[in-house]
Amino acid sequence: MLTADLVRVRRAKEQLRLVPIKAEARAAVEALAARYLQIAESQVGGTRSELMAAFDAVPFAARDAKLVSGLIKLTLDRCEFESKLEHDPSELRHRVFIRAAARRRELGPTGRLDRDALLEVLAREEDVTPELLMRLLYADLKENHRLIGFDRIRADALLSLYELSSEQAVLLKAESVVVVVHESTPAAYRRFFRKLKFLRLLHRAERLPSGAYQIEVDGPFSLFSAVTKYGFALAMLLPVLRESERFNLSASVRWGKERERLRFELEGGLQGASGKSTKASLPDEVSALLAGFPKQAGPWRVRVATRIFSLPGVGVLVPDLTFVHRESGFTAHLEVLGYWSREAVFRRIDLLEAGAKAPFVFAVPARLRVSEQVLPDTLSASLYVYKGVIRPKLVRERLDALAGAQETPE
Repeated sequence: MLTADLVRVRRAKEQLRLVPIKAEARAAVEALAARYLQIAESQVGGTRSELMAAFDAVPFAARDAKLVSGLIKLTLDRCEFESKLEHDPSELRHRVFIRAAARRRELGPTGRLDRDALLEVLAREEDVTPELLMRLLYADLKENHRLIGFDRIRADALLSLYELSSEQAVLLKAESVVVVVHESTPAAYRRFFRKLKFLRLLHRAERLPSGAYQIEVDGPFSLFSAVTKYGFALAMLLPVLRESERFNLSASVRWGKERERLRFELEGGLQGASGKSTKASLPDEVSALLAGFPKQAGPWRVRVATRIFSLPGVGVLVPDLTFVHRESGFTAHLEVLGYWSREAVFRRIDLLEAGAKAPFVFAVPARLRVSEQVLPDTLSASLYVYKGVIRPKLVRERLDALAGAQETPE
């Protein structure tokens, strides 16, 4: 991924805009990308310094310096450098210097140290050649790291990655992001929300009169401190948006050394293109519960949830799992708030009080410091505060309680 200093942008009043690669220049830029990729592939076995020297030997126009730096950065990201060495360079250096110092003392002030002879003796002890010993002595320096592998990619794909990475680098500086997503079917919306939740982003969703969904996502710069891990998760929102039918994104970002607040906008999507991805992974906690629940299920069946509960003007509930009682048909839903905030928990309560009638279990990690007693007795819902992992047995106990309350006459 690119860093902010490698992104080509221009400011227009309070707007931050990416500088696009012009159509007439795209072929030349793609040829340049192909050259860097070819160099990286041909340099496998060489050192990082040799690779960088080969990159530096490629001519380019001065105005393209930042673009070139970005292409090289993304090419280097696909390089695998040797990380584990059979011999410890620092230990080898220590031994060489100690042996050389001892030999100098033996020779006296007029004697001359035979460097090659000393290295040959030490090389035999290490069972390597003197040439290899010399390389191993400083193999831990970054410029001497060996390139041992390269993940191939086409030049046009590298260019597309450069454009995506530029957008992602801007979002790493976001305070907030508002996205409007347009899909053709409820199933497509469901896939989108599942992918969104898999990223563990703090968000609020609302259905618009047009049928589209507006999602407000907290950015890393809105947190108490900018969290790198969360920032990268937000950056991964863009590939998800690109798989939607159509989206519009507006972000408030803090840009530059002065962290000036600017507006950044994007739009795109597949627009009905074929080959749209339908896969949406579940968060780890949800996958584990889905796999482990059948052993404690009793009369309950569990499946991945397919519904979206929308309260116009209030918000959206998107459960992870749905549980159905085999005998009574009673249905309840579960949402895991594993990487959310205390505010998100209370927002769920507000949604229930506003009219969401479906029975819910909310699984909340103990680190959010939320009491299971905060839910009013009048709501058909339950809070399950878990430590570490979600225990299927305790989920079933809450499902049984919800079903029992439903059957109890008033």
